[in-house]
Amino acid sequence: MAKKKFLKTVAALGAIGVASKIAYDKYKEVSARFEQEENDSISDEVRKYNAIFGNKVVEVNDEVFTGCEVKAIASNVVIDLGLAIFEKDVYIDFSSKCSNVTIVIPEGVNTACDVENHASRVNNLIENVEEDGIHTVYVIGTAVCSNIEIVPVNFYVDDDDDYEDIDSDEDLPENESGEPVCDDNSESADEADNDDAQEDLAAASENDDLEKMDDPDAEEDLCKLDGTEELTVEEVSK
Repeated sequence: MAKKKFLKTVAALGAIGVASKIAYDKYKEVSARFEQEENDSISDEVRKYNAIFGNKVVEVNDEVFTGCEVKAIASNVVIDLGLAIFEKDVYIDFSSKCSNVTIVIPEGVNTACDVENHASRVNNLIENVEEDGIHTVYVIGTAVCSNIEIVPVNFYVDDDDDYEDIDSDEDLPENESGEPVCDDNSESADEADNDDAQEDLAAASENDDLEKMDDPDAEEDLCKLDGTEELTVEEVSK
């Protein structure tokens, strides 16, 4: 019985090893084909950008964009057209499987989507403008278990300027010399002011007690002010 279980385990591990080898060989084949297609399209009007089990960022800066083809398998792909030049309507043809594909569109360019969606999410955040001379990027393709986003160029810009910089010297309190001080010094100053205020109150209370005395120099009144009671000679003897 133990021998049969051992043989089954060996057979299962062998099957897993064979499947892994087949999957790896398939990956190498597809990866080599993707790389070859991309290299062959360097001089083409419509470039090809492919990715398999990886990350790819394509930036078109100060160049005329004439369209592209994208293939993504289990990858993150960004097509950044934020600084691209558009002279006509263009097409982005893509195929995505288990991938995230983000397309960044500059200002003054419209978009239109025609995506065959299979268990995927397609989100177009571009607000089209109906004006003469506005070019359009047509995004067409197939998405399988993927996330497709078309976003404006400033979508990922942080709005740090909308918030005040509390660390700047302009926002810090100033001392008598006009120099900024940090919050810790301000808190210490507040505590010192509170202590001074308490001392002033105590002094004022003591002054009130002195004013209420008929004779401030009298021993009886001083004892009352001191909080002690005057004892007679007989009481001391006891």
